Amino acid sequence: MKFGITIPLHRSVEVKTNLELALRCEELGFDSIWISDHVILPKKYTSRFSEILYDPFVLLSSIAAQTKRIKLGTSVLILPYRNPIVVAKMVSTLDMLSDGRVIFGVGPGWMKEEFDTIGIPFNDRGRRTNEYIKIFKELWNNDEPNFKGEFYNFSEIKFYPKPLQKPHPPIWIGGNSNKAIRRAIELGDGWHPVWFGPDEMLEKINLLKKHAIDAGRSLDNFTFSIRNRLRILKKGEKMRDDSTKWRGDLTFQFYGTTQEIIKYVEQFKNIGVSHIVFDIDVRDDREMFYTLDIFSKEIMPAFKT
Repeated sequence: MKFGITIPLHRSVEVKTNLELALRCEELGFDSIWISDHVILPKKYTSRFSEILYDPFVLLSSIAAQTKRIKLGTSVLILPYRNPIVVAKMVSTLDMLSDGRVIFGVGPGWMKEEFDTIGIPFNDRGRRTNEYIKIFKELWNNDEPNFKGEFYNFSEIKFYPKPLQKPHPPIWIGGNSNKAIRRAIELGDGWHPVWFGPDEMLEKINLLKKHAIDAGRSLDNFTFSIRNRLRILKKGEKMRDDSTKWRGDLTFQFYGTTQEIIKYVEQFKNIGVSHIVFDIDVRDDREMFYTLDIFSKEIMPAFKT
């Protein structure tokens, strides 16, 4: 089992602290560090997200320069409102500079107001996402890329550098819907939903496997991942009054004592999940770094034999 940590999304954190977080994660043996993606934040969502949302590629480049081992992930990059040729160049450059450490999580997005502000049709986002992934593969894999699609056409061009990872950095498809599952089978190297409990995750994995059989798709080297919130409780500690602040109607989170969280992780491991990405749900930086230390000392060793 591999473990990743996201840069905080639900509260404002100084950029220096983000870099310290990444360095501490590498030091403690975490496998990956992840950055979420929103370009702007409509006022109606300010109660759900930090108002400070850093650019994923710029921040990951800074982290790459100061680390040596930890994987660098986007969870997830919103594809449809970006130029895919420019994004392909940014990913391939980051992969080269980081010695092949990129995990490229992608999704179509859900915040219509963001699309409206940027000027990209919201209803096209699924088709754009599919086409853009195909464009990435064409640019990354071929010396003379050639593509004809609904939104982009190109030929007679050169595209370098290619990514260091071959044939390209792993593309993990974000999203909980059946459309996301089909996209993962058709275009992805992994599936990376959020917030599922083990029972629902198993149901979705079985559906994905059925689609893979129908499509003749091998799942060798395919990754099942999950992103969820983490809060470690001390023995005898009760959940705070704000414990449901970010949960909404969610039914499962990694909230509990270290022994309870070990049992949760075991449940996911037993159904085939091999990489769990955590949002540390705490009030301040001190609690965040405390959670990292406790997880690395009391939970991680159970899965790193």
